[in-house]
Amino acid sequence: MDYRLQLATFLLAVYCCHGLPNNTRPYNILVFLPTETKSHFIGFKPLLETLVIRGHNVTLVSPFALSSPLSHYTHVKVEVTENVADVNFLDKNAPMNLLPLYMIALWLGPMMTRNAVDKKSVRDFVVGDRSSFDLVIVENFFHECFVTLGHKYGTPVVQLLPFAANPRVSQWQGNPYGTAYVADFTAHYVAPMTFAQRAKNAVAALFSTWVIRLLYMPQQRAIMNEHLVYAGHESRPDLETMLQNVSLTLVNSHPMIAPAAPYVPSYVQVAGMHTKPAGPLPEDLKAIMDSAEHGVIYFSLGSVVKSSKMPKETVSLLLSELAKLKQTVLWKWEDDQLPNLPKNVKVKKWFPQNDILGMYANTLKLNSGLPKSHPNCRLFITHGGILSLIEAIYHGKPMLSIPVFGDQAHNSIEAESRGFALYVPYFELTAEAFGTKLQQLLQDP
Repeated sequence: MDYRLQLATFLLAVYCCHGLPNNTRPYNILVFLPTETKSHFIGFKPLLETLVIRGHNVTLVSPFALSSPLSHYTHVKVEVTENVADVNFLDKNAPMNLLPLYMIALWLGPMMTRNAVDKKSVRDFVVGDRSSFDLVIVENFFHECFVTLGHKYGTPVVQLLPFAANPRVSQWQGNPYGTAYVADFTAHYVAPMTFAQRAKNAVAALFSTWVIRLLYMPQQRAIMNEHLVYAGHESRPDLETMLQNVSLTLVNSHPMIAPAAPYVPSYVQVAGMHTKPAGPLPEDLKAIMDSAEHGVIYFSLGSVVKSSKMPKETVSLLLSELAKLKQTVLWKWEDDQLPNLPKNVKVKKWFPQNDILGMYANTLKLNSGLPKSHPNCRLFITHGGILSLIEAIYHGKPMLSIPVFGDQAHNSIEAESRGFALYVPYFELTAEAFGTKLQQLLQDP
């Protein structure tokens, strides 16, 4: 080939490539998660860390930080307030346990949102920050007004949804919601539904939609107009319009724990990104698990419900049944002591849940020279939170779920219907039900 033609071809290629957009440049991303819901943060934390690792400049407004010091990362620390919501989840007569979630949202949602935006660090950031961002990421856990930050910075908005899509959120982005075949994420039934359940599901979805529009959204607008005030806020569209313009919704759900459901392209299910192989255990805990001849049962009700707040009679009921077991029980118990503790029950304020549920390596060696691993955790007693369910599925552990509030009952029923868990509602807990299902799972997991 003529060298002149080769040179001309090369120069043409260089010119064409020069005209292409540069998609490798780092972006400036604001992640606005000022509320004190740690489990929600944990669920999406790997996404945020990956953005930083890949070179993007991430500014995180949150009470919680990323795992390790990272370049291109700025943390705006938000103050932590004790007793944000004075709710006793373990009280059967508390409004949280008597009313549908969409009714509870009328006061709990605005209260949590107002608490978050009324903190000095958040106020100072919203009013005083003059940075330039390419993208804003917010959580929509009854925090619709956070979407206004997209207007402040003139950027697209990505919303994080910590549970399955529902009418409250779906209505703004036109995401279809099939009430005949998709049970609400707080319903105490799953698909396939009876006619009565489908009718109840449809009425609840319709009622929820209009309660949100008529009674809930005005409160979100009021919070936005009072607290999220910045230079140029006068020109922002109404809240509903900004919600309709959300570019992407990342849904903390997954087909393995939820029914098949229609999603528009801007709704993406991402649950499970927090899962990871088990790491090494602390020496004292490793010794307990290595010496447990019949295995270990791990018991945790999550980060919101405190086992230590349970009534004494409920604690006695649980301990009496656990004492009958051959297995060692590791119980996440938030107080310093638990009276009348059986010999096979160990309590601590915190356990490395992922490392207990997963396989961990001891010092024995296989012929290959690799560490021999053994799954010494026989059973997981959980509250039915979505992160815990997915973590247990990832590590292949059977579960006994004791749901308390919110989506926990629905998650637990869904898990039982799919064959990887049994459940006993907390407010229906009896020694017989608890003990029978424990034995069933231990003998035929």
